[in-house]
Amino acid sequence: MRLFVAVKFSPEIEKSLTDIQDKMKENNITGNYTNCLNLHLTLAFIGEYNNPNKVMKALGKVEFEPFEISLGETVGNFGDILWVGSKRNFKLMSLSESIRKSLENENIPFDRKPFKPHITVIRKARIFPEHEKYIKSLKIENVKMTVEKFSLMHSHRENGKLIYTEIGNIKSK
Repeated sequence: MRLFVAVKFSPEIEKSLTDIQDKMKENNITGNYTNCLNLHLTLAFIGEYNNPNKVMKALGKVEFEPFEISLGETVGNFGDILWVGSKRNFKLMSLSESIRKSLENENIPFDRKPFKPHITVIRKARIFPEHEKYIKSLKIENVKMTVEKFSLMHSHRENGKLIYTEIGNIKSK
C-alpha cells in the first residue's frame, strides 16, 4: 500500500485551489491537474508499507491543539510539478515533526526529506517561457482553515486515475 499522512482541506481552500487551476487552464498550461478530491498537504510520505494499522497506532500517539493554516502567496514548481505554497506556520511544522518522530519511534519508514509545506496542483506540467511570468503573477486568495485533524491516506490508481482514500484520522485534543 502506498501511504502518506496529510491535512485534508476545507471547501473554501479547495475552491481557492481549483480557482487557481482554472486560471492556469485558461492560460493554456497543460499537465495532469490534481482532482479537487485529491488536494491535500502532505505532512509525511511513507510510501509502500503494508501495515496501516501499525501506522495508525503510531499516529495515535501524536497530540496537538487545533491551529490555523492559510495558503501562501506563491505558486512554484519542483521540476514539472506546480504547487501552491502554505504560509510558514510553526504549529504546522511542529505537527509534521511530531508525526515523523512517532513514525520513527515505531520503525515505520518514511521519506526524510525536509518538510516543505505545499499543495500539488499540477503534475507533468508543460511550462513554456511565456507561462513562467504568468505563474509568478498569480495572486492567491488568503483563505484560512483550522486544522483539527490529520489523516492517513492510501494512494492507488483506478482505471488510470489517481485516487486518495482516507484510512483513518487523528483528531486534535
